[in-house]
Amino acid sequence: MPVPDVVICSAPPDRGLATQQMSGKKKEKFRISIGLACNADGSERLEPFFIGKAKKPRCFKKQTPEQRGFYYRHNKKAWMTSSLFEEYVTVIFQTLLTANQ
Repeated sequence: MPVPDVVICSAPPDRGLATQQMSGKKKEKFRISIGLACNADGSERLEPFFIGKAKKPRCFKKQTPEQRGFYYRHNKKAWMTSSLFEEYVTVIFQTLLTANQ
């Protein structure tokens, strides 16, 4: 499996050159959860699983996450829910079945 391109998403700074927080500036609530999976000896790695808040983040530009080499889903709080975990496990299971055939 090829190594995916690095996607860099960063929140805007809330501090200037000073060490104190700038007045009138809200703190950015940037959230992302990342799931990684591999076998016990690390010889077989699966695609990273990213969970973000945005349906289509700007950092993807015009490409889909699958084209960039990873699995992306979104929800309101960027948390791993049971339905997202179940979906990811079924995708993993299907890829393993097709690889063994």
